[in-house]
Amino acid sequence: MTRVGEIPSSASLRMDISSTRERMPLRIITFNVRYATTNFEPHEKPWDVRCPKLVNQLSFITAGHESPFICLQECLYRQVNDIQSRLGDGWSHIGRGRGSGEHDGEFSPIFYRSDNWSCERSEVRWLSKTPFEPSRGWDAVLNRIVTMGEFLHRGTGTRVIVMSTHFDHIGVKARENSAKLLIKFAREWGSGGAGSPSAVLVGGDFNSSPNDGGYKIMTAPDSGMSDISHLLPKSAHYGNQITYTSFGKYDSSGEGWEEARIDFLFIQEPRTAHVKTFGVLANFFDDDVRVSDHRPVVSDLDILV
Repeated sequence: MTRVGEIPSSASLRMDISSTRERMPLRIITFNVRYATTNFEPHEKPWDVRCPKLVNQLSFITAGHESPFICLQECLYRQVNDIQSRLGDGWSHIGRGRGSGEHDGEFSPIFYRSDNWSCERSEVRWLSKTPFEPSRGWDAVLNRIVTMGEFLHRGTGTRVIVMSTHFDHIGVKARENSAKLLIKFAREWGSGGAGSPSAVLVGGDFNSSPNDGGYKIMTAPDSGMSDISHLLPKSAHYGNQITYTSFGKYDSSGEGWEEARIDFLFIQEPRTAHVKTFGVLANFFDDDVRVSDHRPVVSDLDILV
């Protein structure tokens, strides 16, 4: 935790920031882990092979961070339990399946350090015209959800809102309307808790490239949202650009790679957080196992205490 002085103007776009308040670091991650299927894509390994490698990666990129929040997508109930077990003591999660029962269908859970943060409230809503009950929206082919949590830092009383979501991969109208709902929910949660949050953060697989309507709605001037990757110059970005790779040997050198950038981190404006880093990390290593068909997206922020 540090006390900061003046923030350079290049880092203060649309920021409402006090130079006299204490700040603390927070790491936000979004990662579609690929559901545990038995109908494998070419080169895809079973979940039992991918799981230990994937959780090792999560453990590595959160080690030494007091306040990491991990937004996951495509987790079946078994996978949620496997990840929770392997992350170990000090970690908890929120979320439920998108189906009719609590454990039915895919989760979009949020994992957090429960030794440092308490979850004050949480909720799962469906991205549909009836968001408070299991349902499918517009032209979507599957139920889609957002998991929302309000978290309180045990040491400082700092509050943050974190949201994890997964938009439909087919329905164009569903993605556009899901974005509108997400913006509405973020505004509601950002102003409806026990105290003003230091940040409202959204992570997810939006199945929406920057050229798609869903993404454009999320980043429209009146959305109240910023793509975190836009808050640092590209020269400061780390790692890859595309976030969806499939399980094959993905070539990002040709035209159209931008369409495979579908996983994003957003922050609600006006923000008081200072974005320090942004990166799209690897999902493929020397052992020839791709831990998922998506790559983890990571950002470090300093938030007001």
